[in-house]
Amino acid sequence: MKEFDTWNIEKKLAHNRVIKKDFIINTKEIWYVSLWCNVWYEQDGKMNFLRPVLVIRRIWSLYFCIPLTTRGKCDSAFYYTLYSVKFGKPSSLILSQWRVLDKKRFRYKINKVAAWEFNHIKKLLKGLYLWEVF
Repeated sequence: MKEFDTWNIEKKLAHNRVIKKDFIINTKEIWYVSLWCNVWYEQDGKMNFLRPVLVIRRIWSLYFCIPLTTRGKCDSAFYYTLYSVKFGKPSSLILSQWRVLDKKRFRYKINKVAAWEFNHIKKLLKGLYLWEVF
């Protein structure tokens, strides 16, 4: 059962959150962000609505991000297993579920992806979405 009431309280807190000027988010970084209760198979945050995401690009105070999961599917074009960053379990990017997030959703930085791998991920995204997004 989804926790919609708790989610609404969290969302109000995030909306009113004040961001410090020295709070900097860069591309290639993996951050824990607040992702709310979503519908069906969309990825959301698990514990306290937090989920790790990879920051792909900044657009003003918005960030183009891709969520991570430990349940990656190696045979799918919509998943990419990270190699340059090690967690407790193998982690994959869910390329099909990219999102644009406001800076107020970001909580804390976890790690950073190597430049070679980040460039490879961008090429994969362009291959998947060239006809729609890029």
